[in-house]
Amino acid sequence: MTDPTDAGAAGRALVLEAGPCRAVIHPDDGGRLGQLDLGDGPLLRGPAPGLAWTGWGSYPLVPWANRLPGGRLRYGDIDERLPINFADGSAIHGLGAAVPWTVSHRSERRVDLEVELVGGPYRVRSRQRFELSATGLRQELDVTNEGPEPVPVGLGIHPWFRYGPVRVPADRIWPGEPLPTGTPVPVSGDRDLRSPTEVAPMDACFTDLTDSSADVGDLRLSWGGPITNVVVFSGEPGWVCVEPVTMANDGIAMAERGVEGHGVQVLDPGSTLTVDYSFERRPR
Repeated sequence: MTDPTDAGAAGRALVLEAGPCRAVIHPDDGGRLGQLDLGDGPLLRGPAPGLAWTGWGSYPLVPWANRLPGGRLRYGDIDERLPINFADGSAIHGLGAAVPWTVSHRSERRVDLEVELVGGPYRVRSRQRFELSATGLRQELDVTNEGPEPVPVGLGIHPWFRYGPVRVPADRIWPGEPLPTGTPVPVSGDRDLRSPTEVAPMDACFTDLTDSSADVGDLRLSWGGPITNVVVFSGEPGWVCVEPVTMANDGIAMAERGVEGHGVQVLDPGSTLTVDYSFERRPR
């Protein structure tokens, strides 16, 4: 295993190799998967000069997914503001995707990372494990509440895939993009991705999942754990983000209002939430 520094990356690049497969992990850049090749060419948008941290690789979403509008987090007795880090005035994609992670294990085929995240009501620790085989990559992601009070959490990943037909096994979609404006409705028209589809531009949150895998071109992305929604962003030509997450967009605010299907988990002190993902070639 070697440690090259890819052009455009801010820190180290740890390379995993197994048979025809190769994965590049960037611990200093939000603990993200920077590139993945399963033997047929690069699958992700890699680091490049001018790309913001939000725009490349596949990064972890922890301890919430998508946006907190205005940076405001209200839930039960919690009423706090998180730093705004996106042009729409929101706190976006959690606390872990733009900070360095510590390497706790590394070998030819495996890298383990961890980070302590502090902000607003959150005092949490998150861990990731990337393990490559000759047929694909498995990723585990968790979050543990190390604070004194329960907190609302969500987990997910945000991969920037090279564009290809997308399949998302969802029967319903939250109206409104990117934030829901009502309760889920049946998918229809160009928002029906239940079979491989050349996706229209969207920033949509799909729910009522009927399966635990999605497809992008020849890639199959599978998941385990309490994944309840899949976000699809296809607003940049040549790329598509397919994000399996445990909570809906704006889920914490919906949970506070009692909206069903929000997916937010309340994590007691000392408790852990875990999800896992597999990146493999789509069966033919």
